[in-house]
Amino acid sequence: MKLDLSFLLDKENETTDVSVSCDISSVKIGGNEYKKSGDEAFTLTFYNDESKKLYVSGSTKMSFLSPCDRCLEEVEVSVPIKISEEFDISDDTISCDEEEGVICIEENFLDVDCLVVNEILVNWPAKVLCKEDCKGICPVCGKNRNLEECDCDTFVMDPRMQQFQDVFKDFKEV
Repeated sequence: MKLDLSFLLDKENETTDVSVSCDISSVKIGGNEYKKSGDEAFTLTFYNDESKKLYVSGSTKMSFLSPCDRCLEEVEVSVPIKISEEFDISDDTISCDEEEGVICIEENFLDVDCLVVNEILVNWPAKVLCKEDCKGICPVCGKNRNLEECDCDTFVMDPRMQQFQDVFKDFKEV
């Protein structure tokens, strides 16, 4: 959603609330695409500080569907969105500091989706689990160990100990 902020240029030292929504249907993180499963409409609060700075703040939550990192079952991940940005105002133009990296404002139009995606990328969990004690998938037979047990031998010897194992085999008495 692109939001025209030109109307805020004349509102010095005033706070303005604007209801916004996102047009995001999915987000790509680490080469994977996650579909949005829910979001909440939210309000962005704008404050024009004597026509020098424009402060933008707001918060909401968005939910995405992601596979569990251990068992691959689909999980709903709730991502908190907390927007707190500052833009420069000069000569009736709102701009951002280009050293910050991502530019979400162009010709007095704020790209709300850009702000939200940046927050999603920052707040995405490092590991997505269906439950805290997820047992994952058996590396031998591929069964989901949360749903059914298997009798597979999953012992993997430390490769550094393999040489000792060979020594014991060579000197084993029969």
